[in-house]
Amino acid sequence: MDFDLKKKKIIRWLVAVLVVVGAAMIFFVWRLNNYPSDMEFMPVMQALSDGFFIIGLICTGFGILMWISTTGVLDIISYGFKSVLYLFTPLTKDRDEGGFYEYKLKKKEKRKAVPFEYLWLGIGALVLSFIFSMFV
Repeated sequence: MDFDLKKKKIIRWLVAVLVVVGAAMIFFVWRLNNYPSDMEFMPVMQALSDGFFIIGLICTGFGILMWISTTGVLDIISYGFKSVLYLFTPLTKDRDEGGFYEYKLKKKEKRKAVPFEYLWLGIGALVLSFIFSMFV
């Protein structure tokens, strides 16, 4: 079973890396098409810096949101929406689950480990963007 968990984690990392590199390369090729055919070093570095910066911001933001969602900070908001839904609709399922404390305990039991892959990939892409921008 331990091997299956490592295999799933490796697959998640590979997919995340491929998404980041693929998106940066798509952006890079798009930027190449807007320049003349005699590309110089500086515009290529600028295009790479821009591509990795955009992808880095997206992945870092996504990773931060995933981390926040697994800490339980937003449980009060989901509990509030669920309470309002029960208040204005005829739904009765899980209505007698108790108060917020019981709701938070149930959510804590279901909560999984924090996936930091996207956060680290986003930070890595931002670092690459900074390195490429040093050549511009």
